[in-house]
Amino acid sequence: MKRNKMATMGTAVLITSALFAGACSNNANSPADNSPSNNAGSETDAPKKNVTLTYSIWDKIQQPAMEAIAEEFTAENPNIKVKVEVIPWGDYWTKMSAAAPSGTLPDVFWMHGGQFIKYASGNFLEPITSKVQGGEIDLNNYAADLASIYTLNGENYGVPKDFDTIGLAYNKELFDQAGVPYPDDSWDYAKLAEVAKQLSQPDKGIYGFGAKLDTQTGYWNDMLANGGSILSDDMSKSGYDDPASIEALQARYQMIEGGASPTHQQMTDMESTEMFKSGKLAMIFDGSWRISDIDGSEIIKGKWDWAKLPTGKSKRGNIINGLGNVMSAAGKNKEEAWQFLKFLGSERAAQITAEMGAAIPAFNGTQEAWLSSRPHLNLKIFTEQVADAVAYPSGTMAYPVWFAKEPEIMSQAWGGAISVEEAAKKVAEMMNEAIAETK
Repeated sequence: MKRNKMATMGTAVLITSALFAGACSNNANSPADNSPSNNAGSETDAPKKNVTLTYSIWDKIQQPAMEAIAEEFTAENPNIKVKVEVIPWGDYWTKMSAAAPSGTLPDVFWMHGGQFIKYASGNFLEPITSKVQGGEIDLNNYAADLASIYTLNGENYGVPKDFDTIGLAYNKELFDQAGVPYPDDSWDYAKLAEVAKQLSQPDKGIYGFGAKLDTQTGYWNDMLANGGSILSDDMSKSGYDDPASIEALQARYQMIEGGASPTHQQMTDMESTEMFKSGKLAMIFDGSWRISDIDGSEIIKGKWDWAKLPTGKSKRGNIINGLGNVMSAAGKNKEEAWQFLKFLGSERAAQITAEMGAAIPAFNGTQEAWLSSRPHLNLKIFTEQVADAVAYPSGTMAYPVWFAKEPEIMSQAWGGAISVEEAAKKVAEMMNEAIAETK
C-alpha cells in the first residue's frame, strides 16, 4: 500500500497495536465547522447547490468499492453527485502532471506517497489543516502515523485511505507436484533460494521464483532483511552501498544466474505477476493490492496462497505504504469536495473498502472485515508483518529525482552489462548527489 521521515520499528509497532483496536472517536461524520477558514471548504448559510464532483483513482479493481462509497455519500448528500474516474497507473501521473499547472486537477483524487511532495510543494493540493485543528476529522483514527505521509511544513493535505505490505505468493499446485512443503514462518532466504531451484523447470518455462527488478515489491525487502538500508534513518544518505545491501542484491540476481528465476528480459516481456497468474512461477513477492488481480486468474484461482516474506540475517524485511485522498487547490466546489473527502476518511467508508476486499483500510478497527473478505487466502500475513515494516522512503524533495534514475542504473546490472556491486555503488552516488542538491 507510502513520510517526511523514515519510519522506525517503533512506528511500525504502533500500527500493529492499533490495527484491531476500536477507534477512540470518530469525528469523520461530525457537522462541518462554520468558522471562517482559509483552507479546504467552509460551510455557509447559502442554499445547497447541486454539484457533480470528479473522484479520480488508478485501480479498476477497486472501482466498485469506490463507487459504493460515492453512492452512500450521495444518499446522505443528495445535492452532491460523485463521478468515479479510473485512469490506469501508467497514465495517471502523466495526466495529473498536465492538469496541475492548468488548474484542472480532479476535485478529489488518490495520492501516492512517492508523488505527494511534488504536488504539495507546487501548491496544487488544498490544505486541510484548519479542518484537522477544528476537530472535523481526527487523524488519530488512522493506523499509526499514516497521516504524516501527507504532511509538509506543518500543513495537512491528505486523509489516509489504506495501507499495504508485501507478501510471498506461492503456487500450491507446483509445490504439491514436487512434493515440497508450502512456505511457512520458519523460511529464511537460504530456504527460498533452495526451494526456488528445486521447483524450477526451465525446459517447461516454469521457474521457482521471480527475482524481478523492483523496489517496493522486490529487493528493498531483501536489503532490509539482510541488515542493509535504502536510506539512513535521517534520510541524508543512501544505503545502497552498504555491504549488507549489496550482498542482498547479489543474492537476488544470483537466482537468475542459477536458473531459479526467469531472466530480466523474460520478466520484461511478461511481467512477473502475470507469469505467476499463468502458472509459470512458483513464487513471487507482491503487494496486498494485487490480491484481487491474482485471485481473478482462472488458471491459478484456488491453487495459490500467501506466506510471510522470509527472514534475513537481520530480520524479516518489509515495505509499508499508504495511499491518501486529497483535494485540488483549484477546485470550484471546495466545500462539497471537503464533505466528500471527509466521508472518504470515515469509518463507514473504511468498512465498505474492507467488506468488498478492495484494500486494507487505514481506519483503526476496520481491518477485520478485510481479513475475512477472502477466507480461502492467508491474508493475515499482511497485517502481521506490519511490526517488521519500514515506511516507503519518499519523504524528501530528493526522492522524485533519485527514484526516477534508480531503475536506469539497476537495469544495467539485471541485464548483465555491469556488476550488481557496481550498480549499487552508482545508485548510492547518484542518490547522495540528489540529496545534497535538494537540501
